[in-house]
Amino acid sequence: MKRIRWLRVGLLFLAPFLTLTALLSAVAPAQDAPKKPAPFPRGLWANAGPDDYIDEAACVECHREPHGGFERSPHAAYVMNSKDPVDRRGCQGCHGPGGPHVANLEEPADILKHVLSYTKSRPMDAAQGCLRCHEDTMTAAHWRRTSHAHADVTCSSCHQIHQPTEAQKRQQEAKNRARLARPPLFVAAVESRRLLKGGSEAALCATCHAKEVSEFRHNFHHPVPEGRLACSDCHEIHPRRETERAAAAHTRVRAGSPGAWTETENCATCHAQTAGPFVFEHDVAGEGCGECHRPHGSHNPKLLSTFSRGLCAQCHTDKLAAHFPGRTCWQSGCHVAVHGSNSDPLLLRR
Repeated sequence: MKRIRWLRVGLLFLAPFLTLTALLSAVAPAQDAPKKPAPFPRGLWANAGPDDYIDEAACVECHREPHGGFERSPHAAYVMNSKDPVDRRGCQGCHGPGGPHVANLEEPADILKHVLSYTKSRPMDAAQGCLRCHEDTMTAAHWRRTSHAHADVTCSSCHQIHQPTEAQKRQQEAKNRARLARPPLFVAAVESRRLLKGGSEAALCATCHAKEVSEFRHNFHHPVPEGRLACSDCHEIHPRRETERAAAAHTRVRAGSPGAWTETENCATCHAQTAGPFVFEHDVAGEGCGECHRPHGSHNPKLLSTFSRGLCAQCHTDKLAAHFPGRTCWQSGCHVAVHGSNSDPLLLRR
């Protein structure tokens, strides 16, 4: 009996050591296993060797016109430095090493596996190529959460790296006009941006955002058609990291986080007189300024979503039955401090 008892005690002491030995033997082969190749398109550069990079003259033989357009691009100055690493230089800095691409020219089905085409690849793959250098603008994970990404709108949908010829410019302008239901709205002379398709920021955004274009046709609108404002003055086209939760809306407008933009703060960058602080504020729940105003355009003065006392009655329903100010609540001479007052809790005086 004593021998059996000592045997049990010995097994209890040996059990942890046997378990540790089994774990170490299981981990050891995993350490020696080869690393998994990086996925496409990052793998074009990560998995490439020095011999995969070729002389750029070989690219020009087949792609002479795009190469000529790239020399006129603002991007050219950043990728033509001979001191930069080869994977960040010239055509191969954006499209991947040319060796595998040239070696598989006879295999059309596999040709896009060895080169990154920004017009034929998936939108996410095209964005990955741009974000290799532009991660200070946003990370790949950040980009996936934007509504542009969800709509398969990638960097090359708006930006052109290879500068077009004059004929291609006219063709792009005609294409933009054809996508609008009416004649061009943004006819004011604005500064052309060479990396934007079509040159004009407002006209480019209008090709997708037709609803906003129709609102700008109202008599009362923000001066975007006149060229005094641009979409990016209000909207964060490339959402910064500190506004990640607002990324899906492509706008600086963001509520519920300390130190972040709210819609009211965004509007107050131009309309500072409405921001306060006031002793007695006009508390506006929900969308802030958007509760009363339509930001792009309205058929009512001051971009109001509704005119007359019906606007106030949307919230102050108890005043409808027995309160008749005549005109609007503020034009009748009563509630003149619509946004807030420093002297009257009923906003009767400024």
